Amino acid sequence: MGAPAGVSRGRPAAEQFRKIPSPWVPGPAPVRVGSARVSRTPTRLLKEREGKPPSLSKSRPNQAVWSTVSLPNGKETPMTRRLTFSTLLLTALLSACTTGGTGGPPSIKSIELTPASASVGVGGTVTLSATARDGQGKVVPNVAFLWKSSSETVAKVAGGVVTGLSAGMAGITASADGVTGPAANVTVTGTQPQPNGNFDLNLSGDKLPIVTGTAASLTVNVTRKNGFTGAVTLSLGGLPDGASAAPITLAPDQASATVTVGAAANAPHSQPTAVTLSAAATGAATVMKALTVTVRGPAGSLDTTFGAGGIAVTPVGAGEDVPYAVAAQPDGGLTVVGSSASNVSDDFTVVRYTRDGALDATFGSGGKVSIDFAGKADIARAVAHQSDGKIVVVGGVTNAGNEERFGVARLNANGTLDSSFGQGGKVVTAFAGSGADRASAVLVQPDGSIVVGGHASLSSSASGMDFALARYTAVGVLDASFGNGGQVITAMTPGGAADAVHALALQGGKIIAAGGEGDFKAARYTASGTLDASFGTGGKVSSVFGGSVATVSGIALDAQNRLVLAGQSQNDTAAVRLSENGALDTTFGDGGKKIIAVNPDNWDAAQGVSVQADGKVVLGGWVYGVGSQSNFAVTRLNAGGQLDTGFGQGGTTVTPVAPGVKPDEVRALALQTDDRIPATRIVAVGVRNDSNQDFALTRYWP
Repeated sequence: MGAPAGVSRGRPAAEQFRKIPSPWVPGPAPVRVGSARVSRTPTRLLKEREGKPPSLSKSRPNQAVWSTVSLPNGKETPMTRRLTFSTLLLTALLSACTTGGTGGPPSIKSIELTPASASVGVGGTVTLSATARDGQGKVVPNVAFLWKSSSETVAKVAGGVVTGLSAGMAGITASADGVTGPAANVTVTGTQPQPNGNFDLNLSGDKLPIVTGTAASLTVNVTRKNGFTGAVTLSLGGLPDGASAAPITLAPDQASATVTVGAAANAPHSQPTAVTLSAAATGAATVMKALTVTVRGPAGSLDTTFGAGGIAVTPVGAGEDVPYAVAAQPDGGLTVVGSSASNVSDDFTVVRYTRDGALDATFGSGGKVSIDFAGKADIARAVAHQSDGKIVVVGGVTNAGNEERFGVARLNANGTLDSSFGQGGKVVTAFAGSGADRASAVLVQPDGSIVVGGHASLSSSASGMDFALARYTAVGVLDASFGNGGQVITAMTPGGAADAVHALALQGGKIIAAGGEGDFKAARYTASGTLDASFGTGGKVSSVFGGSVATVSGIALDAQNRLVLAGQSQNDTAAVRLSENGALDTTFGDGGKKIIAVNPDNWDAAQGVSVQADGKVVLGGWVYGVGSQSNFAVTRLNAGGQLDTGFGQGGTTVTPVAPGVKPDEVRALALQTDDRIPATRIVAVGVRNDSNQDFALTRYWP
């Protein structure tokens, strides 16, 4: 054994002592054992430690040397000693002197496995325990063993747990501190057991709407696997109030079943509700599938999950509040615009609602935003959402000279004015030579350009009031590539007719403007703002009803790019469908036109229109009842332009919103999609007259 670093054999202590760690011991932290006379103390000291006298090599006086102590347990340990005045300094590792003292851990001499042999089936497990002992046969505690299998294909081992993998024999060993014990032989018998029998479920759909007083069904397919052949029982948990379904058991030879859920006639309408379909069987694990169940009303009925019983009323300010337009967000939120009377004058008013008719507290102040342009009358009449969530609001604003002009404002998604648009979020535009301009419609093109439609009044024009369009860039500057410096004026009819744009649509990159006074009128423009001669006559369509009292209030496109115009003719609700080139579509209504007398004895009109995905046409407006009382009216036509008698009462639903005989009227319409149901519900927006006029919304089941 070599000397420790810094110590040489036989050199005087005076020369070497300063180099020797005092006390010096390799390995774990050294322990100072003690000092004694050479003649007796080391023997007595170690005798106290080991219970037997050790043998100790000797040295010359006054000389520091290295040596070893031979202990009765057969181990040797390096020692240092310094003989000064016949005194020995003795230092050693506690692990070399004793077991269970205050030094390092005892050394492992052997490892035993229990049991020494075992048998286990394929897929089964058996647990082996390992015991480590020191040179005296005493158990060494807290040992971390390394386990190993001689054949990983026959058996694997982790923490002493042996798992049988295939028939054969494997030797399992445990090692620690360089010592490996004898292997325990584990015999693996049998073949790989088959997994427990099980089955899979497949549903014909995961959304189940149920009309009150009826039932709805879905098909459940069961695929049995791994030898399972038993019966399967199906049950539903978490159904909405008023809905129920009886458990169904599929016989062993039955692969599918129909699960039927019924809703009581008086069941409350529900929000889309998460329901669990459970399939249980003896000898197999239960399988669960999730689906959404919604209890809804018949087509045309109020959706009572919206607002309060299907109606949401909002007093925006202390005075008269009048809504004019609505736009649905992709998430189902609703943005409604109009005007609200302040202490000074009317202002642009924007109110945002959540999907189910509550004010959206994340927008503006408690869901409301008011925009003033010049301290005079400002009325918002149209709204559109950009793809980035920003909101474009347009209408008529009054300048200091009391002249009405196009007003455009853009809001961020949270209701603050977008300072990157126009001047602080607002733009005012006048048409040269016009005494009054009013914006009533808006659309956002795919490139972010904003097209605003309305009318311009030109005192020098024989037509009096004309279609007027303005196009703005995404930052609110008039687009010089459109018309004349960003503006277009179109005289739709000779004479003094009041022709105003009330609605806009985008058809294959071209702009459709619809409105008129005295008849249904529409014009189509190219991307540069010129009339598209391939549409109607020279780009225009007019005299649809032959000059009768009529006007267009809304426009929508169907899946075939046909135009549906809605409004009134001779004081009755009217709809027209035009082919893509502007000709009457004779497959719709009566030769392309449909007039509906919602109340044959009084006045009614459509103010908005939407086309459902199935081609059905929804008209929203108002109908007069007794005296001067008007109510919300929603009418649905089938794709052929005839009344859809499955909607409401004979195709129409009339809803009194104000108390008593006070008047209400729909001003706009929107379709609100909800993939959770799935359904596209109908939202009508209008004014409720009570002590003051207020914003009012109603929602109907499709």
